[in-house]
Amino acid sequence: MTKPDSPEFAIVRLGEGDEAQFAIGALPRVGRLPFSKVELHATHLSVTGQDGTAEELGSEAEPLSPEVIEQLLSDEGLVFAELDEDTGAPVATDRMKG
Repeated sequence: MTKPDSPEFAIVRLGEGDEAQFAIGALPRVGRLPFSKVELHATHLSVTGQDGTAEELGSEAEPLSPEVIEQLLSDEGLVFAELDEDTGAPVATDRMKG
């Protein structure tokens, strides 16, 4: 009997500096970046990876901070970084602009 594949979990950082938010969940993984589509909603982002996987970043219950949304809308954009769970170093990054 084989086990069904479990989702891959990632630790991610949204944004840079003191305003950055961190999340743990089944999020787009290395190889899905850069995102092919990013949509901004009032409290969260919807992202689609290169492989077609769609994911929500934030939610009504756990909204993204106004500072993270400001970074997305800025000229520099918002940095999404998937972090190595042992070292905390970025293993994949993408810069999203709203």
